[in-house]
Amino acid sequence: MARIVIALHAAPAADTPAQHRSLLAYQYAQAALVSGHQIDMVFFYSDAVLHAAKRQNSGAAHQAVSQWQLLASQHNVPLVICNTVAEVDHQMTTEDLVSPFQNGGLTEFSMAAAAADHVIQF
Repeated sequence: MARIVIALHAAPAADTPAQHRSLLAYQYAQAALVSGHQIDMVFFYSDAVLHAAKRQNSGAAHQAVSQWQLLASQHNVPLVICNTVAEVDHQMTTEDLVSPFQNGGLTEFSMAAAAADHVIQF
């Protein structure tokens, strides 16, 4: 059983070619869990912090967010967004986050990555 940290960089409804990264990362996480591996954290960086925004409007973004929420609740996987990117680039505050997304930073990501067997980026 491997410990895995996933880093996602693309917005939930990104333009081509990044538009399918969230779905790909989600499917990877599902496959890893079914195979008996442990997901220590999914870290949302860059435009991926928009997964946690309450103001998601599009159908594709809503579906991506719902999938991550379900995965987190079913498997107790922490969904951590980069607080600095959220605040500076997207003017998001803690009140703007949907559950179970939580604020964190590169320190939390680095600590999780150091303890993991694999770090996978999408």
